[in-house]
Amino acid sequence: MKMKKLYLACLAAGFVFMACTLARAQDGGISASDVAGVPSEFAKVEKEPDPALLGGWKCVYQRFRPKTGDYDPEPVEFYLAKYGDKFGLYFYRSKPEGGGKVYRGWREFTINGKEITSETGIRFFTEGGKVFFSWERGQKEKPAEMTRIPGLDK
Repeated sequence: MKMKKLYLACLAAGFVFMACTLARAQDGGISASDVAGVPSEFAKVEKEPDPALLGGWKCVYQRFRPKTGDYDPEPVEFYLAKYGDKFGLYFYRSKPEGGGKVYRGWREFTINGKEITSETGIRFFTEGGKVFFSWERGQKEKPAEMTRIPGLDK
């Protein structure tokens, strides 16, 4: 009888562990361990970034799908920090459709003062003391206002 209770307790603990792991995987995003150490790529700097862009930022971008006319919520995050005389930008984006593809890692963005851009049309910028995300893909979607990622301050 004691063995059965021990077995059930271990089984329950295993289910709790799996649920927590799955919740973290779905939560995704940038963690402190992702940005620990030195970046593998650095940003191109045309003009030093607005200090408001430093640290971690996140939003849920409403991506328009022309084929269906629907909007898909896509979590987007970035972390910008200075490393000596260079800047590193860690990027995260999760696509819900198509099996949930995730884009993450250090990326070579271009920094130009109040704006950070990529060759793919991704844009982070400051306006009125706030930080925004937009993605220029031939359609004009409303920029998403970003909020700080707790624990990833400048």
